[in-house]
Parts: sequence; C-alpha cells; structure tokens
Amino acid sequence: MNLDIGKAFTFVSDDPKWLTKILIGGGLILGGLITLVGWIFTLPVVYGYAIIVTRNVIAGNPQPLPEWDNWGEKWLEGIKAWVVSLVCALPVIIVAILFSIPGSILNATSSSGSSALGTMLSLVGGCLNFFLGIGVYLILPVAMGRYATTGNIGSALQFGTIFATVRQNISTYIIVALLSYFAIGLISGLGLILCFVGVFFTAFYGIMVQYHLYGQAYRISQGAQPGDYGQAYGQARPF
Repeated sequence: MNLDIGKAFTFVSDDPKWLTKILIGGGLILGGLITLVGWIFTLPVVYGYAIIVTRNVIAGNPQPLPEWDNWGEKWLEGIKAWVVSLVCALPVIIVAILFSIPGSILNATSSSGSSALGTMLSLVGGCLNFFLGIGVYLILPVAMGRYATTGNIGSALQFGTIFATVRQNISTYIIVALLSYFAIGLISGLGLILCFVGVFFTAFYGIMVQYHLYGQAYRISQGAQPGDYGQAYGQARPF
C-alpha cells in the first residue's frame, strides 16, 4: 500500500492559482445549495472538476488541479459521475425505501403496535445500511477511477472487475474509505468553526482531497508506483 496520504492533503497548495480555484469551487457549492437551479447547474460542475482531478492523478500530472474552463464539459462529466454514484448506492437507497422510511412513518403513529413495528423496521434497515454503506465506500473509488480513465459509465459499473480490484487492493481501499468518511467530514466541519460560509470552501477542499485519493488508489491498483509519478511530464516525483 503506497498511498501518499500527506500529498492528498497538500497537493492543492502546489498549484500557483490554488486560492482562486478553491474560491471558485466553494462559491459553486454555495450557489448550488441555496437554489434549485444552482443545484442542477453548479454542483455537477464541481463533481466534473473532481473527476478531472482524479483523471490527472491517474495520468501522473504533478499538478492535478485543472483550470476553471470548459464548463459544459465539466457539467457533463459531473452528471455522468452522479449516475455512477447513484447506481453504486442503489442497495442503500432500496433498503431505505423498504425499511427505514416505512419505519419512520410507523414510529410517528399513535398505535403502540405500529410503533413497535416501525422501530423494528428502522433497526433492520439501519443495520443493513451500515454494512451496505461500507461496501459503497469501498467500491466507489474504483468505479470513479474506472470512469475517470475511460469516460464510460458502462466501464465504471463493471462490478465483477470492481469487486476483484477491491479484493486485490483491500488495504488501500479500506484506508481511502476511512479517510473519505472521517477525515473529509472533519475538513468540511472546520468551515463551521471558522465561519458558516467557510464550510462551502472547506467542503470543496475536502472533495479535492477525496478525489486525489481516488486517483492514487486506482493508480496503485493498476500497478503504478509513487516513484514513477509524473515521469511523463519530466518530473519523477511522488504524488
């Protein structure tokens, strides 16, 4: 396991225009969350941008942050990435529909029998989704790595290959899953401590860290080593 975790957290500042890029990304998240139109048009651009970060890391680009240009292309990349994420998360969504949502509705009734059934359904749904959620966090980095490499949704959803990749690189993907769940959430939360508005910018930074890790993990799963990172660009240096 050759993840360069430190680089994932520091690569942003290696870009000479990193502050401007973070401000634009955070502004897009802010705009996407305060209006429905923004949610449809700006958040996919953010995730398209993140996919390009993953693609650049896989390709060995020593400065993976892309420029804020080709907005339509980034929007389309983000929509496709959302489709991949949605399909990967379908088991969690189905369990929520079958167990958790009915359980919550029954819990709200005045009948003790219905309330008990609702509690049981909620517990079953919660337990199932705990384990399914772990699975999603393990397979999503592979799916995103495959999509970033091929640009093809079908290739990103070849689950037989995805499961085999996770099994063969289980320690790498466990680390990525843990960092995605805990560390990225902590980064986003720092914005609340600094200033409420700051959470949108720290959230964008957290997404950059997450998708850099996705790129690193996919490179490792394909046999790349940190020592050959950036050689195609004349810079043989780690992530």
